[in-house]
Amino acid sequence: MIQSFEDIAVGDILAVAEREHAAKSRFVQVLCINGEEGIDLVYSYQGTLAEGYPVRNYRVHKVAAETHVPSVTKFYLSAFPFENEAHDLFGVQVDGIAIDFHGNFYKVAMDKPMTVISPAQKAAREKVAKLAAAKAAKEAKAKAAAQAGEAAAAPSVDWEVERAKVQAKCANLDADKAAKVMAAFEAKMKKAQAAETVAPAHAAIPSIDWEAERAKVKAKCEKLPADKAAKVMAAFEAKAAAAQGAAAQKGGE
Repeated sequence: MIQSFEDIAVGDILAVAEREHAAKSRFVQVLCINGEEGIDLVYSYQGTLAEGYPVRNYRVHKVAAETHVPSVTKFYLSAFPFENEAHDLFGVQVDGIAIDFHGNFYKVAMDKPMTVISPAQKAAREKVAKLAAAKAAKEAKAKAAAQAGEAAAAPSVDWEVERAKVQAKCANLDADKAAKVMAAFEAKMKKAQAAETVAPAHAAIPSIDWEAERAKVKAKCEKLPADKAAKVMAAFEAKAAAAQGAAAQKGGE
C-alpha cells in the first residue's frame, strides 16, 4: 500500500478535506497522538482505484488544549466518531461536529484519560526539564562572569598621578587661574571616586619604568631654554614621586 505524509496547519484541515472529497477519496481516520507539547492529529484519506488506493496522511502538530479545530463532517459524516473521541479522550476542541455528543460519546471516569502520562514518561520529562534548567543556570553564570571580566578590564585611575599632572600644568599659570583649574580637578576626582565606590574597577595599573621616562624628558629638555627645562623636569619629578608613592602604598595593602 502506498502511503504519504504531509504536515499541515490547523487552518488547512478543511481545505484538505474538501480537496480529498472532490477527488472522491475515502475518509479513513483522525488519529490522535499525545505529544510533549500538545496533541498531534493525523487525518488519513484513501485515494481511488485509479490511483492505486494510496493513503494520504496529513499531520497537524502540537495542537494545544485551547486551540479549536474545525470538523470535517461537512465533507465526511463518517468522521464524527473520531472527532468525538478526539474531544472526549484527548481534550481536542473540535467545532461543528455534525453529530456531537458533547463529551458523552465515551463514559470515562477521568477527563481526557489519553493525555495522562505514565510514571516513566513523567520521569523522562522531569529529567529533560532539570537538564534545561541546569543549562540555563550555567549559561547565566558564564554571562555574569563575562560581564564581571569586562568590568575588571576597565583600568582604574591613579588620582595622585593625575593631580601631579595638573599641578605641573598649573606651574605655568597665574595664581587665580591655577586655583580654578585645581578646584575643577578636585571636583572631577571626587565625582569619579564616588562612581568607583559603586562599581569599582579592579584591573591592575601597568608599572612604569621611571628611569626610561626620565631619560625621555631629559632628551626633550636639551632643546629647551634652561628655565623652561627646569620647570619641565620639576613637573616630571613631582609626577614620578607621586606615582611611585601611590604604587608603594598599594603594594603594602
